[in-house]
Amino acid sequence: MPIPHIRRAAHRRSHALPGAMAALVAAVALTAPTTAAAAAFTARLQAPNHTPTANQAWPITVTVSRGGADLTGSLRYEFLSHGAIVGTEPWRPLTGGVYRASLRFPTIAVGHPLTFQIEVVTEYGIEYVDWAVTARA
Repeated sequence: MPIPHIRRAAHRRSHALPGAMAALVAAVALTAPTTAAAAAFTARLQAPNHTPTANQAWPITVTVSRGGADLTGSLRYEFLSHGAIVGTEPWRPLTGGVYRASLRFPTIAVGHPLTFQIEVVTEYGIEYVDWAVTARA
């Protein structure tokens, strides 16, 4: 069965009234601040390096804020290898905009490039933070 020919729509001149156009522009302008106010929050990871030493504490700090205000919510982290999840940790509470932990990478992880991914959930949505790591001996 042949594919029907698709025609481009003919260019048409707008015959909208100037008052109607002004109302449309005003309506769009009124929605712009609301859209900007609904912008996502910021989640940041601080870690000492990208090469944690196996079986030793590797401290992390996750900070979450929006417009200078610290947020509450929850987070979890996963370990990915070439995009596939190879390890995950349960959900943890986030209070006062800060989460701190010390992780220990097992010896089996040495030399394998991983993505340490943090999923943060707040009332403003979900954000992901990725951090490339390769554990060393």
